[in-house]
Amino acid sequence: MSEYLFIVNPAAGQGSGRKAAERLSELLRQHAVVHTMVLTQRPGHAKELAQSANRRFVVAVGGDGTINEVSNALHNTDRVLGVIPTGSGNDFIKSAGIPKRIEDALDLILRGRIRRIDAGRVCVGEPTNGSIQYAPARLFVNGVGVGFDAAVAYRTTQIRYLRGTALYLLAVLQTLGKFHPPHFKARVDGMSWDGRHLLIATGNGKCAGGGFYLTPAAEVDDGFLDVCAIGDVSVMKVLRLIPSVMKRKQIQDKQVKYLRAKMIELSSSDLFAVHADGEIVGQEVQEVKIEVLPGAIQIFG
Repeated sequence: MSEYLFIVNPAAGQGSGRKAAERLSELLRQHAVVHTMVLTQRPGHAKELAQSANRRFVVAVGGDGTINEVSNALHNTDRVLGVIPTGSGNDFIKSAGIPKRIEDALDLILRGRIRRIDAGRVCVGEPTNGSIQYAPARLFVNGVGVGFDAAVAYRTTQIRYLRGTALYLLAVLQTLGKFHPPHFKARVDGMSWDGRHLLIATGNGKCAGGGFYLTPAAEVDDGFLDVCAIGDVSVMKVLRLIPSVMKRKQIQDKQVKYLRAKMIELSSSDLFAVHADGEIVGQEVQEVKIEVLPGAIQIFG
């Protein structure tokens, strides 16, 4: 039995995943790699396939959402995650050192060098019958967005005709002016603060949203999560900040703060949205807990 299982999301990259799978199949034949390839059929299917298959090397062929699902099945095991990026944003690969070209990403896997990287765990609490009910915890490998960037992530799912940075830029512009920053109470490794914030981004990786470097100093294997908190800024200021986050620079502004932490807890009387690796994990959230899991994932690289 082959140790390689390739889990393909045919809908990744707004449908380009299926075409990428055809190219990948050709390359695997050329390299004489004995393997199994399966296509996902619905959200959550990649995780199910990875959990049920008795294969040591599981390759996510898709975007950040597909990587997230497979990672949730492999963490804290001796199984190894591979990535062939075919998504719209492909943010995780920018921090993990995975090439964008299918040919190069496959070569990285076949070279067989394995290392451990950190993951994170996020748990959201939503108001139900007068109390906060927590959903099951979910792992992430790239980052969690709270507030505006989660609203943007949701908006990208409704735009069908763009990919990559252009998709996320349009979603940002369409969300600006409609978003009302929640008032957060935050506890970050024992340090507390509160106030209205446009967004609070937690990064294991450096960027999100197809190339917005909100946590440009983050490293995937340092045992910490990086946090970028942007206060209640105007629409015009957001537009002025965008060039900085796209140039991989920390924002120099008194309404923006950067932290490194192992545990982040946020609460608000306002409802807010949360995404993990670009996938919405809660839309009417009032509490969220985020923590780092050092060395939780084995990955080719």
